[in-house]
Amino acid sequence: MIRSQFARRALFLILPMFVVALPGVVGASSVPVPKSRPAQVKTPDEAKNTVKPDESPAGKAALPVPKPRPSVTKAPEKTQQIAKLSEFPDEEAACRARLSAMGVRFSPVKQVAGEGGCGIRHPVRVSGLPDGVKLSGRTVLGCDAAEALANWTAKAAVPEARQQFGSELKQIDQYASYVCRTRNSLTGTKLSEHAKGKAVDLGRFHLSDGTVVDVASRPKTGSPEQLFLKALRDSGCQFFTTVLGPGSDDFHSDHYHFDLAKRRRGYRYCK
Repeated sequence: MIRSQFARRALFLILPMFVVALPGVVGASSVPVPKSRPAQVKTPDEAKNTVKPDESPAGKAALPVPKPRPSVTKAPEKTQQIAKLSEFPDEEAACRARLSAMGVRFSPVKQVAGEGGCGIRHPVRVSGLPDGVKLSGRTVLGCDAAEALANWTAKAAVPEARQQFGSELKQIDQYASYVCRTRNSLTGTKLSEHAKGKAVDLGRFHLSDGTVVDVASRPKTGSPEQLFLKALRDSGCQFFTTVLGPGSDDFHSDHYHFDLAKRRRGYRYCK
């Protein structure tokens, strides 16, 4: 009898535990299981910009990359030059456009004002001529004189250097450009074309083979130097209205003087 009582007590203790362990049994207590979250659908842009943890440095979350700034596009140099030309009268703007087309290196200079009629309304400073020819010194001229010099260089001086020496003209030494003075700096004479920015004096010519031809050198007749200098002087009258040099007078014994003096009926003075 004692054994049967002991068995009933043991069964009474074990049975509840057995019921709890069996899910779905009536009266059994169950632990609630949380529902799974629905999968998040990303847009194509979000999916593209998503960085996985193992792809970022040291497993850290990747920082957002700022968008690149739009590049600033500068106006081409020719466009800037055209814009600047609008500041000048039509003929002046057209002249400067022709200088640029010929490859002349020049820069604008402020208006030159002087006494007694001296000055240049729209001066330019020329540092280089066509075909890469350098021009020494500070050469300030009106655009018309700069254009005449450029045409003479391209159509006469450069070809003649090739013809006589088989070499390229590299530099021309300028002796005088704008200066406020009378002709030959003499008292009582008319105003020089130099005082108007319409004259230039040239003295030496440097070639690519090292040859230097000096106007003051008086080379031997028939030599390449003499033929070269004669051709430069003769051709000057095609582009300028005045050409002076050795033999004209004592004031032009060591250089060529070219200017654009206006005379009646378009007369040219080449001596």
